[in-house]
Amino acid sequence: MANTNDYIEPSKSSNSSPSQDPSPELNYGCSSWILSSQCASDLYEAGVKLWRKEDLVDIEAQLARSFETEYFTVRRIDGVVARIKNPMYRIQNPIWVPRLKTQGYWRLVRIKPDGPPETYLCPYLLEWRNQTVPRYEGVIEYSKSLFETKRQLWNSSITCELFRAQLQRLLNTGKRRITKVVCFGLGDMVTKTGEWEMNHRRDTGQQASETSDVEESLTQHAMALTMAEAIRHHTGVSVQLKAQDPAYREQTNEILSEHGFEIVGKFGAGGFAEIDDDTLVFAAFASTAISEILADISRPALVITTGGKKTFSDHTKVFSDAESPRTRQMWCEYSVSHFAVPSPERELFKPLTQMSIRTRMPGVEGAR
Repeated sequence: MANTNDYIEPSKSSNSSPSQDPSPELNYGCSSWILSSQCASDLYEAGVKLWRKEDLVDIEAQLARSFETEYFTVRRIDGVVARIKNPMYRIQNPIWVPRLKTQGYWRLVRIKPDGPPETYLCPYLLEWRNQTVPRYEGVIEYSKSLFETKRQLWNSSITCELFRAQLQRLLNTGKRRITKVVCFGLGDMVTKTGEWEMNHRRDTGQQASETSDVEESLTQHAMALTMAEAIRHHTGVSVQLKAQDPAYREQTNEILSEHGFEIVGKFGAGGFAEIDDDTLVFAAFASTAISEILADISRPALVITTGGKKTFSDHTKVFSDAESPRTRQMWCEYSVSHFAVPSPERELFKPLTQMSIRTRMPGVEGAR
């Protein structure tokens, strides 16, 4: 028999005032991600920049001092400065190395970022790359001669000749002034193809060698030398040639320095501060939001890139260098041309067919 002392009379909420019997509050759908993405959208539409040169210079300097830095600081787009603990603080021989990680527009407003809610408004963070496998697999012993061979192959190609002529026409149009070439993400030139990649290539019927993973990088750096040479020939003055890629190994830095490159932004951030309106930017198959960074910090004279043309790689993912509202607006200030790769060399220089050359229109100066 039921205990009548346990009986609870049903609520008579229809006859009760809210102060007497308040309705339960359902915190449903009111998540940190929904709130932060709305905040990011509001700030973006108000013109708040995701990236600033001073922030990129600052984080580069912090990462360069990572051994003695217990906490890194990053600026969120709402102005809050967040601290990130350094797991490699005071580690004498770290196997993890930090580099810049960009979180572009879509990661702030549409695709939930990785990490805790405190990072949702961070346009840049850090990522840590494990160095044990690269150290174990070593480098290509004949990398210097390999680059020289690839450079000669590029210089003697019809594609290179056509590119020189195309670049010369673009420089003549509007009498553009270019004082530096700044390269991003062109790839390391000395790392051997990894064991897993070698096996995968063999299993899928592809050509496999210890140099397979550096072939495109070698060509891209040879192209950068052509760009600098063409500009020097056009202007008659010295042109700075700079390159940033946190994947560069010391042997690559040495080879590039011997050919006149200045290595900048070892941790993937500082090189962006080198860009101004008199710069040619060269970025091939970049893994960072280069186009979005350009949209916030500068309007370089020429941009040669594979990025900034597409947005979504599938329903829930975006490309690393994706199109965004600001890049779409920026590219309206540029004319577009494409690489001419003749049929006999199409297989040799196939990646170049994905690149475009964007030239700033007359009267456009500086980031908005």
